[in-house]
Amino acid sequence: MNSFRYYLRCLLKAMCSEYNGIQVFLYPGTIFYWLSGSGLVWSFTSLLSMRIHFLPLVFFTVLFAYVCFMVLKIYTGVFVGPHKLQMERLSYFFELVIGLHYALFVAIIILMVFYVLSKFLAYYYGIELPIKEAIWFVFRAFTIILILYHYLKTIWIRPLQKASINIKRSERYCLAWIARYPWAAIKFTGIATILMLAAVRLYLIVIVLFLSPTLVYLQGITGLKLNIELLPVTGMASVFYNVFMLFAAFMLSNLIFYPIILLSNALSERINPISFKQVQHAQG
Repeated sequence: MNSFRYYLRCLLKAMCSEYNGIQVFLYPGTIFYWLSGSGLVWSFTSLLSMRIHFLPLVFFTVLFAYVCFMVLKIYTGVFVGPHKLQMERLSYFFELVIGLHYALFVAIIILMVFYVLSKFLAYYYGIELPIKEAIWFVFRAFTIILILYHYLKTIWIRPLQKASINIKRSERYCLAWIARYPWAAIKFTGIATILMLAAVRLYLIVIVLFLSPTLVYLQGITGLKLNIELLPVTGMASVFYNVFMLFAAFMLSNLIFYPIILLSNALSERINPISFKQVQHAQG
């Protein structure tokens, strides 16, 4: 049972930790390589034509899956091992989860205000705002910034965390260091962000040039459908099934992306300006 929990934590870390997931929001088309094209067309066609009344259910189900992923990302960032052995970090974890819900609530309120404003302008003045494009853009930008924020904070305090220093104290030390050496901090943060973008581009190349042709070749010689198949929307069960399959494709994308993340993290840790001597000083 202990070994099963260990491998489960490793799998969870591979799918949710670091900046995993950002590749799908930077390049949304990458998730379609894991899905069957015909199933995707039938699913969206049936939803937007004959089953449009299920759209609110789809929205809230996707939102629930999104929140679950972000909570798991926070969990893998806060707890290195079993959370029962790190109970002193539990309050910090709940603090971050509450902050996530607050930020998400503010983002939804802003989108609702924009939606009402767009309808008002369209009705009284005939001005059509690109509401669908704006909602998709805000959702992507919000998620990218959120993932990037948690990742950058994690790599900054990682040397201190390896020395078993309290998270709050690690954050205060990093903020003090950044205030003292702002240009070095900007340089490291910029390089870490560039490495992250390079990792996403490398993942895109791997998907397009290697994994996708491999899946097509294996399907040709085996006759099996290796892509994830979505169902036409006929009821609530098909809605839940399709959202679950989309979430599975998202997690599979993260799992394949994780080795590239480890490579970029190895490079980032080599240039982290907070040295081991500074960590010893912080412990003193």
